[in-house]
Amino acid sequence: MRDVKYPTGETVWVRYLNKKGETISIITSKRERDWYYLYDLEGDTFAKRGKSKDPPELVEKFGVYERMRA
Repeated sequence: MRDVKYPTGETVWVRYLNKKGETISIITSKRERDWYYLYDLEGDTFAKRGKSKDPPELVEKFGVYERMRA
């Protein structure tokens, strides 16, 4: 497995995989857990897509489940 750079100072709570078992997105938060962040894996780093107080809102807004099926 390749070395991937995860967001600094944040805890990964959920990892979303495609059909091949490859990570496509993660949900993170800071220690306070007042905001959640959605990142998409691009190469060896995660690119921030959005933030919300409600993690399922991020998944729906950015079509994570549809991309998992691809």
